Amino acid sequence: MINVVIPAAGEATRLKPLTANCSKAMIRVHGKPTIEYIIESVHNNGIEVKQIVIVDGKHDDIREWVAKSKYNNIKCVKQGSLNGPRDAIDVGIKSLENPTYPLVVWLGDAIILEEELPLGTDFLLTKEVEDHFAWCMWDGKKYFNKPKENIDQASALVGLYSFSRGYEAYHAFHYAKGYDISDALELYEEHASFDNINTEKWYDIGDISSYHKTCATLLTFKAREFNSFEYNSDLNMITKWPQSDNKFAVKTIMNEKNWYESLSPVQSMFVPKILPDPYALTMSYESGILLSDLFMHEDLSPSTIEYLIEKVFIIMNKYFHKKATLEFVADFQDNAEKMWIDKTKDRGVDDYYLDVAEKCLNRARPVSGMHGDLHFGNILYNPYNDSITLLDPRGSYGDHIGCGGDWMYDMCKLSHDLFHGYNELVTGHKYPQTVCESFGRLVHKYYPDAYDDIIDGGALLIATCLPLHYDCEERQQRMRDYVNEYANLSS
Repeated sequence: MINVVIPAAGEATRLKPLTANCSKAMIRVHGKPTIEYIIESVHNNGIEVKQIVIVDGKHDDIREWVAKSKYNNIKCVKQGSLNGPRDAIDVGIKSLENPTYPLVVWLGDAIILEEELPLGTDFLLTKEVEDHFAWCMWDGKKYFNKPKENIDQASALVGLYSFSRGYEAYHAFHYAKGYDISDALELYEEHASFDNINTEKWYDIGDISSYHKTCATLLTFKAREFNSFEYNSDLNMITKWPQSDNKFAVKTIMNEKNWYESLSPVQSMFVPKILPDPYALTMSYESGILLSDLFMHEDLSPSTIEYLIEKVFIIMNKYFHKKATLEFVADFQDNAEKMWIDKTKDRGVDDYYLDVAEKCLNRARPVSGMHGDLHFGNILYNPYNDSITLLDPRGSYGDHIGCGGDWMYDMCKLSHDLFHGYNELVTGHKYPQTVCESFGRLVHKYYPDAYDDIIDGGALLIATCLPLHYDCEERQQRMRDYVNEYANLSS
């Protein structure tokens, strides 16, 4: 059994403006606060945790997160004055109910995704780095705080310190005279010696550049089971690789490539840059936050929510939902039948939704640009330049490969997310009610004659998604319950 202290009170000036109004430990990486990565990693190591103490600063956002979390053994304490990391850890240890248990100190900005660490034994977690001057370096004998030159055979301490002797650790952090953590480590070594455990699974968010690099790197963990991601930091590019023996995966990637390549120059302003690659999809990594993460996790005003939704409406109407080419129009009806009717039948959807599919088909109109999977988990927002980036397009409409498609399909995709709560059904995280309300108002504003069909069509697309969520029975059941309830209420 171990105690855990997480110092998270620092000002994080190198992360501003991200930390202008929030704690560093609440900075989100793919929608999840850094503190959540830490707490999950502690528990994923299989060691029983007696108590977790988080030492926070001037903001109360960590406490608010703790109050809503599923964990009941977490305590927050304030560091009265910002006297450095050693003092923050001392404050945390003093707040433990029983400080004699083995202790783990885990810095509040250290995302470490190791699952087999011997927490509660004496070790320091390190990583090989090129530039020693930015870190506290350790060669197994001495500590070098941000040395002016590289130290032979030294590794960087990455923010996880484990002590088998809880009381001696308490004594070391309380009585060490220096500002730095290393001062306490030296004092503790009068009682025990540390093992050196090296990791390749530490992800830094210490400054803006490292934060964006970490976001890009961890994006690779979000790939679907039949894809993999590779991040190139030199080019700031992401490469999406399909499983070569999975025909569906290869086809999906090829369709995406064709979609990007068929965009007009103006439409290309709203997507990542694409590099030629015959075997994979290679694109620029774009900074920003997914609108789904933004809406689920940030406290946005109703006016901001409506502004962002309308921004997507305007972009799609102005730059994507224009008249289609004659070549595409010639085969449009057959492709629309496949998209609305055949797919609904093939996926075993009931009669109510077959009627909805017929109505959507009657509304379908060919356009020169359709995204095809237009939900907010596929739309990136960059607050620094107020820009929208479209990600992960469908890439096909029926048998047509490319960006041509149907405006109705895009609007129903937005409906299935913003009105019917697709992301909530998938992730368990709920959008604010104002999202649904704003979407409804904007559909009335832009498509007054098609309001009912767009709303019903959104539920239809959730229904047709059901077979695709076979990998999680619980998630699939949530979606099934929703579409059945909606059909019963609407019939």
